[in-house]
Amino acid sequence: MSRDDDNKPIENILLHANPNPERLGCPAREDLISLALRVRAADDPLWAHVSECSPCYADVRELQAKHGVRLEAQPRPRWQWLAAAAALFVVVGGTSYFVSSRSPNPPTIVAQTLPPTVLDLRPYAVSRSEEAGKPVGSLSLRRKVQMAVLMLPVASAEGEYSLRILDADLKPRLSTSAVAALVNGNTSITRELDLTDLQAGRYTLAIKREPEDWRLFPLEVW
Repeated sequence: MSRDDDNKPIENILLHANPNPERLGCPAREDLISLALRVRAADDPLWAHVSECSPCYADVRELQAKHGVRLEAQPRPRWQWLAAAAALFVVVGGTSYFVSSRSPNPPTIVAQTLPPTVLDLRPYAVSRSEEAGKPVGSLSLRRKVQMAVLMLPVASAEGEYSLRILDADLKPRLSTSAVAALVNGNTSITRELDLTDLQAGRYTLAIKREPEDWRLFPLEVW
C-alpha cells in the first residue's frame, strides 16, 4: 500500500469533519499561501485554525498541489494527527451513543483529550483600561467546549489572571480566572472555556492581573 493510500482516511477526515460555510475566523489568502508553502513554522498558531476548519485545510492542500508541495514527502505534522483523532472521536462518540441507546449494557465512555486551541496574544499591543490595542486582526474561538492556550504578551508576569469575554456593549458574557506560568520562555495560560452559549460574532477578550489594568484583544467567535 502506498503512502498516499495510508493517508487517505486522515485526509478525508480533515477535509470534511469541520465545515465552516461562512468562513468565520478564517485567515487571509496570503496567510494560507504561506502555510501551504511552509513559510510558517509547523507550530504556527494558524495551523490550529486550519486543523479545525475543513475549507481552510482544503485551500492549503489545493495550494500545495498547485505549487508542487507534497505533504506526504515528510512525516505528517503532529497537529494533523491530533486534529484527525479529535474529529474521529466525534464520529465514534456519536456512533457509540447510537448503539448504547439500544443496548442493555452500554459500553463505558472514556474521556478523550482534544487538541488545544492556541491564541497568540504576543503580536498585539497592550491596551490599557478601555483603550483598544493596535489592530492586527481578530483572534478566533469556536462555539464549543475547548482547552484554550493563551500565549500572553512579552514580559507578562506569572500568577493569577482574571479572564472575561465581553460583548459589543462590553458586558461580560463569560468570566473566569486562571494561573499563568512560564513555559519555554513564554508566559501562557491554559484554561478550559465553554463558549456553547455564545452567539457567533465579534467579542473582546479581556485579561487582567492585579494590580494592573485590563488588557483587551479582539475576538471572533464562530
